[in-house]
This record gives sequence, structure tokens and C-alpha cells, in this order.
Amino acid sequence: MSRAKLLITALLIAGLAIGTYLFIQQTSTAADRSRATLDAYLRATYARNFAAAYDYLSAADRQVRPRQNYVDSQGPYSGFTLEVAQQLARFMEIWLIDRQESGGRLIIKVGYRVPAPAELNDLLLNWDEERLNTLPMAQQKEIIAELNARKKIGKLLNIEGQESIELIEEADGWKVYLDWAAGTRVLLASKLSDGNKLEVRFAAAEVMAKSDELFLVNLKIKNPSAHAVTFSVGHLLEPPAIADNLQLVECGLLTPTTLDPKQEKEFAMAYLIEGTAGRTHREVKLTYEFKLQ
Repeated sequence: MSRAKLLITALLIAGLAIGTYLFIQQTSTAADRSRATLDAYLRATYARNFAAAYDYLSAADRQVRPRQNYVDSQGPYSGFTLEVAQQLARFMEIWLIDRQESGGRLIIKVGYRVPAPAELNDLLLNWDEERLNTLPMAQQKEIIAELNARKKIGKLLNIEGQESIELIEEADGWKVYLDWAAGTRVLLASKLSDGNKLEVRFAAAEVMAKSDELFLVNLKIKNPSAHAVTFSVGHLLEPPAIADNLQLVECGLLTPTTLDPKQEKEFAMAYLIEGTAGRTHREVKLTYEFKLQ
């Protein structure tokens, strides 16, 4: 082979190598950016910093729900409580399980390991925002230092889970796509009978539910009295017609429940809106009616 041909061949190989390298770099950069969005979104929602989480949502989702509506309905943390939650979110470990791309959209499945908030109730005053946010500065610093110390020596109890999230590529980068336009807004409320002294708090005041997909309702119930209280809970639905399509999958309040004096307990319920009911009923009100026994 002539020297000229050898030179041309070498240049072609070098060009191919550079092209392959640039392609890998571009692919890697796109993957890094989508993961950065996903990781930041997961950490923000874990910390209940929903104002920050909103910035990672797609334009289509933001058109359905204004920022303040979303933030207010989710029960965001503020003040020192938010600072604590953000510190715990920094301890969150996230790893890739699967990544599928099609037509400018990604579905990324990740695993995560994160400190269990309930296991820190004693240190964090049962996550009572009013008490936490009014602690003296010195005591707040002690709590942050204690969290860091527990993390360093491996004494934080973690919970693990998996999450599949869809992302869509927009002009300013990858965004989380929740498809709120296809969901049913479920408004949550409680109804207490006369003389009922229970305190009821929902983790979020409303949930966006999709047909044939589970949605969760989390609430805390406290008995502030000096006596044990037994109560039952009924479901009130508006419009009533949704009852035919709303399936109760799991409920910790199906039987009468007793709370000891000053006891607070968290409950989780899982529901499913079946079939096409979600397209018929765009908004549903689910009220928990508490009755003392």
C-alpha cells in the first residue's frame, strides 16, 4: 500500500474514532443531565421542598397546576424542619436500574436508599414543625451535628425502594413528566363528629390519580386528650357515582381503632380509580368521617 493510501486510511480511522468518542460523550452528557434532574427531583420531594421540586416538572404539567396550588396541597416543610429534611436528603443514595428512551422521552427506573423519617421521631420531636422551628439556634445546630454523626458511623436506619419516572426533553433540559392532564384530582378532607377531639393531618391535601394506577393517602391522627379514644372511619365521596369505580386496595382504618392518651399514629391507604372513570370524573372529593365509639 502506498504512503498516501496509508495516510488516508489512518485519517479515516482517526476520524471514526473521534466521531465515536464525541457520540459517546454526547450520549453520556445527555444521560448525566437526565439523571441530575431525576436525582434533584427525588431529593426535593423527599425533603418536602415542593417549591424546588416544581421547577423540575414539565411545562405540560405546570400548565395544569400552578406552583402555589401544588406547593400548598403537598404540605411543604419550612424553616428548620426543611433544613433538617434537606440534610437527610443529602444522605439519599440513588442508583440506576433501567433506562429506556423513545421519541425524546425517557423512562428511568432507579433504586434508592434514604433515612427513615419515623425512626428519628425522638430526636426530631415527632416532626412537629412548630416546635422544631422555634428551637434555639444552639439546639438546632446540635440536631444537625447529631444527624451527621449518625450518618458517619452508620447508625441511621434506612428504607429502600424503587421508582420509575418519565422525563421529557425540553428547550432548557430534561424535565419530569407526571402527565397531570390525564389525572383525576382527589381532594382530601376530614369530618369530625361533635365532641371529637382527634387531630387529623394529611401528608398532602390533594392527590393526582391516574386510572388503573394506585394512589396513596397518608395521614396522621393524634389523640390529644388524657383518655384513650376509640373511633371508626367512614368514606364520603363526591360525586357519589365515583364509588362504583373507586377501589379500596389497602386501608389501616377499616376496623375501629384505639389511640392511647397523647398518642399519634400514621396511617396509609391505597386506592385505585378503575377504567375510564378518571376521564369522566376530573375532580373527586374524598372525606374521612371520624366517629367516636
